[in-house]
Amino acid sequence: MPKPKAYMRIAVPQKQYRDFDSAAYGFAFRLPVYASVQAVPVKQEYANTQWLDICVPSLNAKIYLSYVRKPNLDSCITSTLFFIQRHMTKATGVDEREIYEPENHRFGYLYHIKGRDVASPYQFYLTDSNRHFVRGSLSFATTPNNDSLAPLIEFLKTDIDTMLATWAWK
Repeated sequence: MPKPKAYMRIAVPQKQYRDFDSAAYGFAFRLPVYASVQAVPVKQEYANTQWLDICVPSLNAKIYLSYVRKPNLDSCITSTLFFIQRHMTKATGVDEREIYEPENHRFGYLYHIKGRDVASPYQFYLTDSNRHFVRGSLSFATTPNNDSLAPLIEFLKTDIDTMLATWAWK
C-alpha cells in the first residue's frame, strides 16, 4: 500500500529567554536561549552602522539586524521598504502591524510577507524617532518553501514578537 503524503516532523526547542544587553550596542532585548548573537564586521563607509546576526542553528535560521545611530529616518525607512518591495514578486500578500509605544520610545512596523517562495517572511524596523533605528529580517539557509517552513516561521515569529516587545534603547 502506498504511504500517505506527509511532511517530516521538525523538533523545535522549548521556549526560554535571556537578556541581551551589550555595551557595544545602543539597545537591549530578550533573546531565545537557543539563539546566539554574532557581530558582523562593518565597512568603514558605514561608520554609524552596526550589523548583528541572531543565529538559531538548530532551525537553520537567522535574524539579520542592521542598527544605525543618529539615522536619517527618511533614508532608513525608504531602504527598508525597498527590501520589502524586492519580495513582492514572490509574495501573495503582506500583513503589516504598526508598533506605536511612545511610553517606551518604540515606533515601527512588522511585516509578514506571505507566499510560498518568499525568502524573508518577516521583516521589521524600530526607531525611537530620533537617535536609533534598527531593521531586521528573518531568513532560512535553505531554498524558500514556506509551506514546509510554516511551523518554523510561526515558532520564530513568537521570538521576534518577544524581541520587539522587550526592546529598549540605551
